[in-house]
Amino acid sequence: MMPRIEEHYNSIMLNDKLFERVKVVYDKRKSLKLDEVQMRLVEKTYNDFVRSGALLSAEDKARLMQINAELSELSIRFGNNLLKENGSFFIELTEEQVKELPEGVRSQALEAAEAMGKQDTYVFTLDKPSMLPFLTYSKNRDLRRELYNGYIMRGNNDNEYDNKQLAEDMARLRVEKANLLGFKSYAHYVTDDQMAGNPAAVYKLLEEVFEPAVESAKRELEDMKEIFEKDHPGETFEKSDWWYYAE
Repeated sequence: MMPRIEEHYNSIMLNDKLFERVKVVYDKRKSLKLDEVQMRLVEKTYNDFVRSGALLSAEDKARLMQINAELSELSIRFGNNLLKENGSFFIELTEEQVKELPEGVRSQALEAAEAMGKQDTYVFTLDKPSMLPFLTYSKNRDLRRELYNGYIMRGNNDNEYDNKQLAEDMARLRVEKANLLGFKSYAHYVTDDQMAGNPAAVYKLLEEVFEPAVESAKRELEDMKEIFEKDHPGETFEKSDWWYYAE
């Protein structure tokens, strides 16, 4: 339905006669004795039309509609691929392989297996409520790595559900859309009507959180490495080890 919804939305926001009526109110807004809320509504409505391409030429409007339709389709395909990858990957374990896990975690894995029609086995999937407890409590490093890699490699397995080309196509179309609407980048387009106002302000805010968080994480990592070294002398601490040693 999304491409059809996108087409319907475009037919409203790129309707020349409708925009003319909006623009008449916008141009006269300062003489209409509007209160603060009414003024905000008029300006936001006008800006929404402009951000949707109402001021573009007929040729550029046609191209924008095409871009919007393609982005809508790509987004659906991207999401569907992610769902397929998420649903197709799991690890199936024996009683011996899960014996050290908390009872609640084992019970959940047993139920997951039964839902798949499997008996006397334990299944862990890429869903967070299944994956994170396993990464936190399993002593089997190889299995932790296998499950974690299954998660981070979703859409990047060079199969029918691969998302790399889709991501590249989406990025390219977003840049073209932003440029059509007069913006330097898609990030500038997205933030223009938000509180931040521009990408630089977003990065400034993120860095205020990110930098101290990284320093804290580095300290935690050093503590975890001390414990890890006792279990795996001479080996390298990996991302998939984080939850287990943090616990």
